[in-house]
Amino acid sequence: MTQIALFPGQGSQALGMGRSFYLDFSYVQELFELASDTLKIDFSQLCFFSQEAELTKTENTQPALFLVCYAGFKVLEKELGFVPGAGAGHSLGEYSALACAEAINLVDALKLVRKRGELMAEAGNKAQVGMMAVLGWEADEVKKVCEQAKGSEFLVPANFNAPGQIVISGDNSALARAEEIFKQKKTRVIRLKVSGAFHSPLMKKASQGLREFLEQINFKPFKFPIVSNLEAKPYPDASAIKEILVKQMVSPVRWQESVIYLSEMKPEFFIEIGPGKVLAGLVKRIVPQAVVYNFSESKDLKELEKVLKNE
Repeated sequence: MTQIALFPGQGSQALGMGRSFYLDFSYVQELFELASDTLKIDFSQLCFFSQEAELTKTENTQPALFLVCYAGFKVLEKELGFVPGAGAGHSLGEYSALACAEAINLVDALKLVRKRGELMAEAGNKAQVGMMAVLGWEADEVKKVCEQAKGSEFLVPANFNAPGQIVISGDNSALARAEEIFKQKKTRVIRLKVSGAFHSPLMKKASQGLREFLEQINFKPFKFPIVSNLEAKPYPDASAIKEILVKQMVSPVRWQESVIYLSEMKPEFFIEIGPGKVLAGLVKRIVPQAVVYNFSESKDLKELEKVLKNE
């Protein structure tokens, strides 16, 4: 039976994430030490004992969340022999998926997500931009409001997360105009606590920086298929990774379509690996009959062991 691994993106990070993995498994401590040596960041301090404000800086969030998700996957792999039939990650989570599928080695992946975080932070710090979730509307209607509100600025759908949950991204003044339109129509909107207009054309300069950095990295064949945010279908092969990751930065995350694609593989269940339950909630909205488990702490192993052994 097919099982699907899912990896969360920014917003799922939380102080204390990964601590039980770190305390219970010496090889996770070794992963944290390798990451700390590679990026000159004390990841046990950052993930377990820092301040929320420090962890939520995108240049810190991205490598920290990536590391915890990768460590969680390694625990499942080593303790339960878990090998998924396919995987996917939301935005940053796609990098976790690629590393777990062994398409990129851990050291290169750590450097890459740190660089991605720095480029995205730089793009956000220089501009009055942001993101906003729109609840209860379908994609076509949201696109129309973006067109109506953008004026001479940028405003685009950035995440197609689930039915009735779309995130838009752009200049703050355009977002304010869209917010007014949505509120007049009694629509609930939520401004996101992010420092940039991610997955929009406003990330073009950052994507060019990412392209240059990606030239240094060699990608390898996938151990299992990864469905990309950009195309909502599996990467064709390792040679496509660089171009898809560059485009991912300026393009919407097609999460709803990705989950539908994965559900058509008739999986036994999905496992969200890493902190939080954001993706599990989205999967249930997209495919209500789906079976979804979370693996965020060592104590979750007992339930998953029974599931994986069909007890």
